[in-house]
Amino acid sequence: MLKWLKAIIFTFFIFNLFACQPTQSATSTIDAKNFDSFWIWGEIQSAPYLSKAKELYILQGEIRYSKQRRSSMLTPQGVSILKLPHQKIWLVFRTHHLDWNEQNYQAVFKRLEHWNNQGNQVQGIQIDFDSRTNNLKEYALFLEKLRKKLPAHYQLSITGLLDWTNFKDQNTLNILKNNIDELVIQTYQATTTIPNYPQYLKRISAMQLPYKIGFVQNGLRQNNANDPDDPNFKGYVIFLLRSKT
Repeated sequence: MLKWLKAIIFTFFIFNLFACQPTQSATSTIDAKNFDSFWIWGEIQSAPYLSKAKELYILQGEIRYSKQRRSSMLTPQGVSILKLPHQKIWLVFRTHHLDWNEQNYQAVFKRLEHWNNQGNQVQGIQIDFDSRTNNLKEYALFLEKLRKKLPAHYQLSITGLLDWTNFKDQNTLNILKNNIDELVIQTYQATTTIPNYPQYLKRISAMQLPYKIGFVQNGLRQNNANDPDDPNFKGYVIFLLRSKT
């Protein structure tokens, strides 16, 4: 009986000893200074990593339908036109619908021209639209139309949701593949990292689209999630927070 009791006490001691040992965290915080490609969604104060950035995605406005004017309009947002000759520049436009009128297209293209005239390395535009997965065909057809109107020397980028990795319709994926230059998949909602994002990223290679992975500044990254071994993987983009510079 005594030996049995000693064995229980010893086991309990060993268990607590190991439980108290420090363990390596499964996640790490996204530190902007370790990256060189950023979304800028508003007035971001100067920071050392911005001056060293190689690529910037800069919000320029949103397109939504105005009930008052009974028309779809581009509302300017984000930063004003800057001269940033050392970074690759993408102009980002948030859209709330896909029924653009000709004025919407021309307003976007004029913004491209203005930035280009400042001597910037304007790569093209990025469309930010939270399409439902089951509506991706409609979105792909919109992008096909946009690509035809967009001047040929500009590229077309889009943001994407993690759930899109469940999409299987090859005809729609082919439309996307033939008309976009990159998909930047977002691993967060607002300022919070989606905990199980690596499970979705395991399926993204099946889409056979050139893609980047978007993280939010000060969000979490799984430490066991290495860079994808995929020729379509093109890097990371960090969404900067206004209060976290």
